Amino acid sequence: MLGATSLADGDFVAVDIETTGPVPGHDAIIEIGAVRISAGAVTGYFETLVHPERPIPPSIVALTGITDDMVRDAPSVREAVAAFRAFAADAVIVAHNHRFDVGFLDFESERIGWDPLPRPVLDTLMLSRRLHPMEHRHNLRDVSLRYGIDAVPTHRALADASATAEVFRLMVGELIAAGITDAASVARLCGIAPRGDLARKLGLATGMSDEPGVFVFFDGDGRALYVGRARRVRSRVRSMFYRSPEDDAAEALSRTARISACTCRSPLHAQILESRLKARYEPPFNTDNERGRRMVYIRVDTTQAFPAMTVMTRRPRTGLGIGPFTNAWAVRRVVAAMREHFGLRLCSRRIPVSGVPAECIYRSASSCPRPCVGAVSREEYGARLTAALAVFEGGHTRFKAVLQALRERAAMDLRYEDAIVHRDTLKALDKCLSGLAIVREAIASRGSAIVEAAGRSVTVVMLRHGRVAAIVRGTTSETDRLEARLRHAARRAFAPERMAEDPADLSNRQLRELFIVDAYRRHVRPTEVRLEAGPDELVTAIMTMLREAEALASPPLDESLSDARR
Repeated sequence: MLGATSLADGDFVAVDIETTGPVPGHDAIIEIGAVRISAGAVTGYFETLVHPERPIPPSIVALTGITDDMVRDAPSVREAVAAFRAFAADAVIVAHNHRFDVGFLDFESERIGWDPLPRPVLDTLMLSRRLHPMEHRHNLRDVSLRYGIDAVPTHRALADASATAEVFRLMVGELIAAGITDAASVARLCGIAPRGDLARKLGLATGMSDEPGVFVFFDGDGRALYVGRARRVRSRVRSMFYRSPEDDAAEALSRTARISACTCRSPLHAQILESRLKARYEPPFNTDNERGRRMVYIRVDTTQAFPAMTVMTRRPRTGLGIGPFTNAWAVRRVVAAMREHFGLRLCSRRIPVSGVPAECIYRSASSCPRPCVGAVSREEYGARLTAALAVFEGGHTRFKAVLQALRERAAMDLRYEDAIVHRDTLKALDKCLSGLAIVREAIASRGSAIVEAAGRSVTVVMLRHGRVAAIVRGTTSETDRLEARLRHAARRAFAPERMAEDPADLSNRQLRELFIVDAYRRHVRPTEVRLEAGPDELVTAIMTMLREAEALASPPLDESLSDARR
């Protein structure tokens, strides 16, 4: 195993590559340079230009000096990678930022049908950060200057590989002095897998599209392990297999046997699909599975003479229901504070019409109004409850001022624990009020359609009372088909019986998606068409906007949509 390679006596190959861009599969290698080190001494050099099978961008020509004429007769990527692998045989690969250089070499190896480069791979960038944590700059030029080496990085492969080799040779002395003597130990110090277990799974992602979308990792039994989304799915998935073995996701990666991916040209569609897949599979390695998934309501039992205020995890079918909220801790914290401040009951048991009720643990509490023993009149209690409910109807300013005053007074009296309680209550109140405002604003809208385009691809997300009612994907190259699909979806989504539903009767999924759409609106400001009349009129407005946008000459369709909206 290469992990047992001795730092003092082993073989190492420092490698650097130049490319047409940063993304394997989308961009191409144009040069490979490498330096072989044996027992601490340089024993060989490797250098080759590579034919990229595409023009070299002007920015890369300016950076590297490599032109199309220089690579016209260069070896193919298959020939170049094969020659490099032969040069590096039985040696440990070293690179400065290995995810870039080794990422390209691995991708091209897998595309040819070969295994990834042998592990471990060592990284002088990570070593610089570990050995010199007080330094702020760790790029190859600054590291080379710090070590005082003669080789100067020039954005040419052999020169940069030579600088990496010289830096590594000097780092070896520091590592040995620290008691680190083999390649596997260095890899662990860098946070890199000392073996090739994860690297061998890179082939699962080789044939994936690098479009925006959602992906799911499955184990050998078909169980979903992890759900994610990315602007470039293949690049994101591949990057995960370069993670540290101590990373939280390492177990999921090691158990992965299959990866499924779905392209989503709309970022909003990707977020919605990711959320639905997490809810469907409940993957164990997604740490946010439960976020925003459980609805919480405040119930006021109006069937009683002295209504109690309680917290429920489902929508109340009787009495007055306030919500839904999405943070149970915040709701419970706010209800507790309101009971104390407004003088509301601490228990929720039914008070008998006559006679004294059974013993209650709250009866001796100073903050309980004790209506069960006649300590407060029905009229007075009703006034208190009305004042409390006003907090959720825009009357929260005075309550917040009281909480702030209590916090400041507790801090002045050095009652820091009480001050923390009041601070947390203020935070909880803000969470409750902001979430409630989002829900109320969303469900007050009859309907709309968010229209997003990428090139000729169009995604339309139809919303009814704030909830996702339909998602339609199509292309402007098939206008009639797109319009027919939109019309069919709109007539279903905005059918009279569905428009007559109770807007506040939300499921957990609908509530979660309502918040996704709200956040997307605030951060992206997408093109949105309101439901002013019926579903057919909505589709006509969408198609008119799309046709007008496509008629504009030069801007991409998605930019034209924004212009048309303005």
